[in-house]
Amino acid sequence: MTMTVQDDILARTAEHMAADVEGFKIEVIGDQIVMTPQSNIQSWTIRRVQNAAEASGIAEERLLSDVLIQFPGEPSRCPDVAILEEGATEPYSHEAVLAAIEVVSSKNDSRDYAIKVEQYARYGVPAFLIIDPFRARCTLLARPKGDTYAAREEYEYGETVTLSLADGSKVDIPTDKFKRKD
Repeated sequence: MTMTVQDDILARTAEHMAADVEGFKIEVIGDQIVMTPQSNIQSWTIRRVQNAAEASGIAEERLLSDVLIQFPGEPSRCPDVAILEEGATEPYSHEAVLAAIEVVSSKNDSRDYAIKVEQYARYGVPAFLIIDPFRARCTLLARPKGDTYAAREEYEYGETVTLSLADGSKVDIPTDKFKRKD
């Protein structure tokens, strides 16, 4: 997939909006600019994931939240949490991402379950964790293959999700304190 002039205009517009508008995650999804207000539940979940990663030995410098990750020829993404390989530097590339974690922001969100799955898989992001506070469930995708992932595991809130990263490290994410959203 290559970026068109329209894609470039959308990406630039989203970047300018993100600089001026606080309290929203602003992304280009398909041919739309999507502004999603962050909820307290998303914020708490993101913090718990980052805390779990640090407790598993991942250095703070390898953890990003809502920071631009570049995908050449396609819109950049700002995962809720990204775990990077050791030594990754700005501008951050998809090649440095060991795991992307997204917290679903709306009840029937096709962006996290379809569009982002396809893009992350296509660019070889080794692990993608979708945390869904509406369903109280986590979906862990691994082993990217084409526009999808060959491995899929489901976890109910209350279970511990183990991310096995491409660099050999493991991150245990307890979900017993994740909050549900109605």
